[in-house]
Amino acid sequence: MQGCDYNHRSGNSTDRKFLVKGIVINERLIDLETGELRHHEQSEQLSPRLFGLLNFLIENPNRVVTRDEMIVAVWGHLEAASDDSVNVAISALRQRLGDSRRPHRVLKAIPRRGYLLDSSRLRRVQVDDSAASIDEISLPSVRTTPGAAWRKPASIGLVLVVFALLVVGAWRLFDFEPKPAHTVESLPGASFGAPDVSVQENGFPYGRAVAILPFSDMSVDGDQGPFADGLVDRIIHLLTLSPDLEVVARTSTFAFRDSSADIREIGERLQVDVVLEGSVQHADNTVRVLAQLINAHNGMHIWSQTYDRPIRELFELQDDIANAVARTLANTLLPDRATPGPESRRVWELVTRGRLALDAFTLASATEAVEHFRQAIELQADNVEALIGLVDALRMERSHGPVRSGDDEVDITEAYLERAQRIAPDSHLVVRARADWHVSRGRREEAIKDFERAIELNPNDAVAFRNLGRIRLRQAQYDEALDALRTAVRLDPFSELANVWLADAYWAVGRAEEAMFRLRQILAERPDFAQAHDRIATYLVQVGQSGEAMRHILRLRELDPDSPTRWFRKCEFYLHLGADDSAERCTNELLAEHDLPFLGRYLRQILHGFRGEWADHTRELEAIYALGNPELLTRSLLGQAHSHDNCDRSLEVLEETFPALFDDPPKLNPNLSMAAKSAVYCLQQNALYAQAEALLDAMAQVVERTRLERGPWIIVGHEEARLLALKGEYDAAMGSLEALIDSGWRYYWWGLDGYYPEFSAIVDHPRFVAMLDRLEAGVREQREYFEAHRDRPLH
Repeated sequence: MQGCDYNHRSGNSTDRKFLVKGIVINERLIDLETGELRHHEQSEQLSPRLFGLLNFLIENPNRVVTRDEMIVAVWGHLEAASDDSVNVAISALRQRLGDSRRPHRVLKAIPRRGYLLDSSRLRRVQVDDSAASIDEISLPSVRTTPGAAWRKPASIGLVLVVFALLVVGAWRLFDFEPKPAHTVESLPGASFGAPDVSVQENGFPYGRAVAILPFSDMSVDGDQGPFADGLVDRIIHLLTLSPDLEVVARTSTFAFRDSSADIREIGERLQVDVVLEGSVQHADNTVRVLAQLINAHNGMHIWSQTYDRPIRELFELQDDIANAVARTLANTLLPDRATPGPESRRVWELVTRGRLALDAFTLASATEAVEHFRQAIELQADNVEALIGLVDALRMERSHGPVRSGDDEVDITEAYLERAQRIAPDSHLVVRARADWHVSRGRREEAIKDFERAIELNPNDAVAFRNLGRIRLRQAQYDEALDALRTAVRLDPFSELANVWLADAYWAVGRAEEAMFRLRQILAERPDFAQAHDRIATYLVQVGQSGEAMRHILRLRELDPDSPTRWFRKCEFYLHLGADDSAERCTNELLAEHDLPFLGRYLRQILHGFRGEWADHTRELEAIYALGNPELLTRSLLGQAHSHDNCDRSLEVLEETFPALFDDPPKLNPNLSMAAKSAVYCLQQNALYAQAEALLDAMAQVVERTRLERGPWIIVGHEEARLLALKGEYDAAMGSLEALIDSGWRYYWWGLDGYYPEFSAIVDHPRFVAMLDRLEAGVREQREYFEAHRDRPLH
């Protein structure tokens, strides 16, 4: 088959000869030479990317093509796009082809392999009329045969076709022979991504990806839902310990509770090969569990087993079911557990409830989880799962509650973590919790080692991959962060938090479209997930849509009303709209209700900075510094504040907090951009020109990197202008700022005329003044948009 130029740009059909070479899919005619798509007298042009992708798939019909193959063929090389780029493009192409509803008939997803174009769903055509309609192409005999002579033979042919279809349909209807499961050989290009994909005697591969769905409560009173959830949660936890299986996390499988989706659709959405479903009946002291393992590709049952046990054998029951799954899929038994289990059913229930509560990721749910775990520890003081659950819940509670000083968390969590370490030092839960503890202390290298160790102990620990990705992102190790976060999402595809952090990573490397697509997808499926509203608001501000961003912030506040951190965000975002009076009122109301030494002072300093009250601004930042909180942004802000009139103090703070900036040569990443600019300015003011020049050169490389990418959220946008001003290139600096403002930039927009001392030489220039006027006009426009739309529902 002759290859296509998959990346060529499509032409205009009106400039061509009257020859259409194309395909018909779902009553849509696609011209394979121009990319024009016609449907019911309407026409649109496929984008070059979608047109190239469609051509590639047509050239490779009826076989599984991997995402890597598509990336190389359509994007040019593997580094040019990600798996998610392919997924987004496939979704858009399905929409154009009328194949967006599940199950997909034309572009089929083959879990863990890629996509397959079913050529039986398309028809190639060649018509000598560029204006030919779909009806004319579908019924060529109508155009070419005049009069009524065609009707009788066509009618006879139609009857024969219908009769044949009825015969075949009847044969299929009464054919009870089971269809064979897809084997590795029957699916070209199969690759399951598991350590072992050899085939068993029954044709079913070892080493498969599995999802455990919520078990149905079949009890007479229908009151055993929590018990069934606990049983499934335990089975999932046990299966994650197998190095031969890839197990989807509970947060994703539980999304299908009460779902009408069939097993094949669930398998496609979770990207798994097999699904375990079941039911629970519990009466008196007896429990009956029906468990069924099902091939997710064709819906065929692999095995079904009924377990009747006394309730005292609950723990043995969950072990038996988990081992039956592992034995079927990987021909192995599960390894011994390094984490001791609960000693009573009551402890088991409390731990389960605590774990489920943590999934909501709000202050109220964290507080609920704390109570469950505390009760479990009162009943069994050495229960490691309860101890680590309490540590996680307290940290979540702290993250949504008051932020005070760097010493607060020691008294809250350290004792529980130390107790768990003494009991089960090799438990992946303990090692992961220790990694989180290192993160809270700013010990990032130790945290990375422990996260990697937790993953060695449990290769299905989606939370460890997720948290490892986040710390890598904070270290500006973007490739490593993306790898870890993609794995976290693969293991837990419905985890809102993992998806939000993956969106952060995409944003940081310049894949803004993918980041926003992922966040909007989360909100479409889970509109009440607060953290997604928080993050999309940040990115909307960065692209100039501060009015829409504020609407998401108000929704965030509604969803998590008990959290002072969410309230804080509302106060801060008023400043993005230029509404400092509203921000001040919001701050006063927040501090009247909550004692917030850190967040209260942070809001005060940002208000003072907005109003140009520099002495008060610096005083509040010094007070935050004295709290001992290790948060690096406030240290950068303090260095920036002192650079106005006290460069010695500025350099003292910066060298203490960011010593790598003062190495020879300096070490710099995008997260240190703000601190680096203040350091360069003050080194120049103190006549340390050689050191300033070395840091300036390192800054230039980082600025170029963030120009091509977007960088983390701490990248404000005017880094290039500040760099040019530090070099004394003031005309170029004004040009950079003008281009930024004219593009709609409004992210931490205030203070250009006083906050940054490197701009002091040009703040009175007519170009600079006119530029600020345009900036403030854009901010007013966004404020008016917000006021006009604040009560409308979010879409």
